[in-house]
Amino acid sequence: MLTKNQLLLKVHLAAGFGPISELRLAAWLATSHNWTLSALEIAQIARLPERYWPTFQASFQSTDLQRQCIDHEVRTTYLTILDKDYPQRLLETYLPPVLLFYRGDLRLLKQPCLAVVGARQATHYSKQSLEQLLQGLTATTIISGLAQGADAMAHEVALQRGLAPIGVIGTGINCSYPPQNEHLQQVVAEKGLLLSEYALGTPARRYQFPARNKIIAGLCHSLIVTEARHKSGSLITANLALQANRNVYAIPGRIDQSLSQGCNQLIAAGATPLLDKNILIEELRYFD
Repeated sequence: MLTKNQLLLKVHLAAGFGPISELRLAAWLATSHNWTLSALEIAQIARLPERYWPTFQASFQSTDLQRQCIDHEVRTTYLTILDKDYPQRLLETYLPPVLLFYRGDLRLLKQPCLAVVGARQATHYSKQSLEQLLQGLTATTIISGLAQGADAMAHEVALQRGLAPIGVIGTGINCSYPPQNEHLQQVVAEKGLLLSEYALGTPARRYQFPARNKIIAGLCHSLIVTEARHKSGSLITANLALQANRNVYAIPGRIDQSLSQGCNQLIAAGATPLLDKNILIEELRYFD
């Protein structure tokens, strides 16, 4: 007999279900004492549109949890929205992920969490700014998406400063994107925490990264944008953080630089200009 968590995992791995249907099922399971359900009963409880029933039933019945749920070679496991360790901040966001695969130390989510996002083409200005701004922080985790540029810089500086990194990725935990960040991803998993809502072996696909960014925005207490172009993905993440009532900071830049346009626009729209490390130190101590 499956546990509630195993049932949610099996549904998550099967085809046909979306996040709203998964949340409906999770809400039902949270108060139910009988969860020995057929695929058809699951579909009905989750109010899955009937046109998806055949796909879901076939996929659900063929899903092998022993083969797909845990990769012992990379020490990967999972938690669901029903677990006591599921992060409260993420639970409070719109459409939180029902399931997260992880590798590393979940206790880091209980520390003050500072997210860093920025351009994949970020310059040395981002690295130099982060080296100054993260100096003096203690017991703080640095969250980013392990992409090229500002993300990788944030994790590298965090490790240099003795701060624990949290990487939220848009692939399966046993995959890496971009490939050149594979070693950094391994270090993040070993010294911090690696999170993904995607099953093992899931490759990079464009549509998966906005969902990753939503998790980053939900997990953090505050978010920094280092460098960003006009209409960049970093600005979308910043807006998601604002919608989740997180503090958003932007590093101001030169008005003649395209990579400064996004940050300067954020500041014009009301984001706090991040001028020195004391702003962060003063704010994050309230979350200890």
